[in-house]
Amino acid sequence: MIVCHRHRFIFIKTRKTAGSSIEIALSRLCGPGDIVTRLSSERGEERLRQEEGGYGPTGDRKPVRAHRGFREWRRLLTQGQRARWRQHTTARTLRALLPRHVWDSYLKVTVERNPWDRALSRYWWMKGRREEQGQTDFPSVSEYLVWMEKNKPQWISNWAHYAIDDDLLVDRVLLYERLESDLAELAQTLRVDATQLQLPEQKAKGGFRKDTRSYRDVLGQSDRTLIERVCEPEIRAFGYQF
Repeated sequence: MIVCHRHRFIFIKTRKTAGSSIEIALSRLCGPGDIVTRLSSERGEERLRQEEGGYGPTGDRKPVRAHRGFREWRRLLTQGQRARWRQHTTARTLRALLPRHVWDSYLKVTVERNPWDRALSRYWWMKGRREEQGQTDFPSVSEYLVWMEKNKPQWISNWAHYAIDDDLLVDRVLLYERLESDLAELAQTLRVDATQLQLPEQKAKGGFRKDTRSYRDVLGQSDRTLIERVCEPEIRAFGYQF
């Protein structure tokens, strides 16, 4: 998540949409006084950001009124340590907590991706992480989709990150499938050189997807229907087709 005051934009980071790579690119426009959330140091994402000329993390400690939950308040009250903004802080939360003039006047940007392709990417991401931790019995694609729908539907659909019901809270939605051209258009809007928003050649979260087949060749009818059900709003809004 980024709040850039110099160029007056807010980036709402969604899941499995090249969000970390986009954040690295956009952070090149940032500096002191902005909010840039932390990427994973363990996976080399902050090193990649530094190599790519990005700025951050900075200003990522939450204001007191933004604290939520027992753990955040306990750490604040007992240790005087403010919690950090989350990478995937939703537009709804930011609208409630940022100064009103900032939210109302800044360009609010997010990114979306074909939901069937995105769900399969999520599966490989989680499977790869679990295998790193020694788990060898990770469920099948179909089994994991059923589990996510029941327990973590926000891992399948990004809609609630940038919308409430049928209302978008953002001004611009970049599409993963045409990301380079959309970023070039965003550069024009922000009046910066397009080279500043070029994506890193190295993917920030690459290397987990071992089966490179298209989602159309992997997902069965029940998988397709499940994703259509969970992701109906973004499918309708952006015209995605299987």
